[in-house]
Amino acid sequence: MDSFYYYYYTQRETHNEMGWAQKLAETYDNCLSEVGVFYQDKTPLLPIYHTTQQAHIEILIDSDGNFLYGRSRVITDKGDATTIIPCTEDSALGTNDRAPHPLFDKLNYLAGDYKKYANQDGKFDKYIKNLRLWCESPYKHPKIVSIMRYLEKGTLIKDLIDDGILFTNENNLLIDKWTDPDPPPIFKVVNSQDKAFVRIAVIPSDGSDNADIYPWLDKSLWNSFICYQDSLESDSDYCYATRNFVPISRLSPKKIRNPGDSAKLISSNDSSNFTYRGRFAKPEQAFCIGRETTEKAHNALRWLISKQGTYHDSQVIVAWGTKNEEIPPICADSLDLVAALYPSDEPVVFTNEKFANELNKAINGYKANLKEDNQAVVMGMDSATSGRSAIRGRLSIFYYRELLILDLIERIEKWHKTCSWKLEYRKIKTGKDEKGKEKYEKFAFVGAPAPKDIAEAAYGTNIKENHKKSIIERLLPCIIDGAKVPVDIMKNAARRASNPASFKEDWEYRKTLSIACALIRKYYNDKSKNKEVFKMGLDFENNDRNYLFGRILAYMREIESKALYDAKENRQTNAERLLNAFCRAPAKYCDILHKQLQPYLKRLGGKGFFLESEMMALISRLDTEFNNTPLNETFLLGYSAQMNHFIEGSRTHKQNETETFEE
Repeated sequence: MDSFYYYYYTQRETHNEMGWAQKLAETYDNCLSEVGVFYQDKTPLLPIYHTTQQAHIEILIDSDGNFLYGRSRVITDKGDATTIIPCTEDSALGTNDRAPHPLFDKLNYLAGDYKKYANQDGKFDKYIKNLRLWCESPYKHPKIVSIMRYLEKGTLIKDLIDDGILFTNENNLLIDKWTDPDPPPIFKVVNSQDKAFVRIAVIPSDGSDNADIYPWLDKSLWNSFICYQDSLESDSDYCYATRNFVPISRLSPKKIRNPGDSAKLISSNDSSNFTYRGRFAKPEQAFCIGRETTEKAHNALRWLISKQGTYHDSQVIVAWGTKNEEIPPICADSLDLVAALYPSDEPVVFTNEKFANELNKAINGYKANLKEDNQAVVMGMDSATSGRSAIRGRLSIFYYRELLILDLIERIEKWHKTCSWKLEYRKIKTGKDEKGKEKYEKFAFVGAPAPKDIAEAAYGTNIKENHKKSIIERLLPCIIDGAKVPVDIMKNAARRASNPASFKEDWEYRKTLSIACALIRKYYNDKSKNKEVFKMGLDFENNDRNYLFGRILAYMREIESKALYDAKENRQTNAERLLNAFCRAPAKYCDILHKQLQPYLKRLGGKGFFLESEMMALISRLDTEFNNTPLNETFLLGYSAQMNHFIEGSRTHKQNETETFEE
């Protein structure tokens, strides 16, 4: 291929697409103090050329390579089992015929006596050959020399049998399955003994027993392997991420979203299909990245996803500061955003005023000590294929932004302030019932909904995962880029909220209504070029026809609801039942509902008369607009705001009664 043609196309298309690798590698370099630091249930930031494995057996040897009987154990704690191990591109493939890991591996790799106890060939010869090369290099480490001395004896399985860790049958072969009711520890962590992953600790010659004995936690050993790997001959080429000629990576790392994830972000090694064929002759021409860069980038990405990523099925979204600054969660509702920085067992946001105060407090907390030029990145990934291949195929980047971290925080803040409403779908623990089960109580808070809840409000709780992910993907630019809320999402939520009769549960309707109002308010305020046409709470001065009709309907619901409550009747009101019809012909159904209210007004007496007089005052404000022209979705804002006002008034009244009684 002509060199200019090759350079032109690769530079034009790849440099722009490889910003993520460069930024992740930069993040890695800025966070070196976090390398190897374990946090509960989180993937650590790994040294380059290393990965993690779940170890099943831990043995101890001395520095001379002697097995220490009585010191071996089966690792039953999953948290303790996570082990940092050296790996190569070939050993990290995860296939059945993969190359051996350089130091720790499964029994069939480490055991020189594997054939004797398994009646089949193992992979010890290939493993020990590679280990010797490391031990013979200038970068050898005392611990790996001790491990090699022990493993060269070829007695690993025998020693583990003698130490009561492994078990054989009458033919002196490893037992495949334990059939008795109470199996020994090894059969509680693996299905078959030959699949057990082994790690080895080394007691120094002075007999001291401390954290330094564990090679998987030894930074000097990590550095030993890194230097050894860097010393090996490797093809050099042009790295699209760094724009330098460096040793390149042939294979892309896996385990990005979780330890069982085989999907890759980079794939150009498929020579039989059309990954690169048609334009390029070799995979390196389609894509090329330095070994060190890809290691740093993928290790940083795994760590960031585990630490602060948001998952939706196979989709993951992560935002980070390149210097490990704390960033507000991208896909959280306002309550979770505040709680992320100021955790509390109690809900902290109830009213508009409290919401503003708490949100400002949280945002200022995130902004504290940030410099103006601090960088942030937002990255969204998902499987390029669905089904089982979702964990084995390609990962696609569906969203990527680099921006100043202060800009990102301000955009998140704007979303939470402009897409806010009184939301009714969260719950809090209130103790336990008589059977010991946790009790929950729903509560309302003011703020912006989470994208996943928006998707369910617009398309129902039975929305397919792929559809939900596409909605979340479409909402990301609204949060990060200030894009307008897609009109179809808003209208779908409004349509569902306009039909309360279709909901089986009242809580689901209230959730849908409140989220729909948040979307409607934001959509119309944005349409008015950020002018606040619709306020967050009840706007007594708003004379918009749709808004007023919504308030009138809320009055009709409130009157009947109060009468039903007094009579201890639990059913849907006529206002709720006819809400959808009311939208289509408001004047007609206003008259119908008003007539239906008469018996309830008589039951309520003075309370009913007061509510009716306020309702009639609203009707008079419509004047010539009291007609059957269908209402648009903004009527829901008036309807919801008026109902919330009734609820707040009732709560205040009860509080005043309680305070008076206590006095």
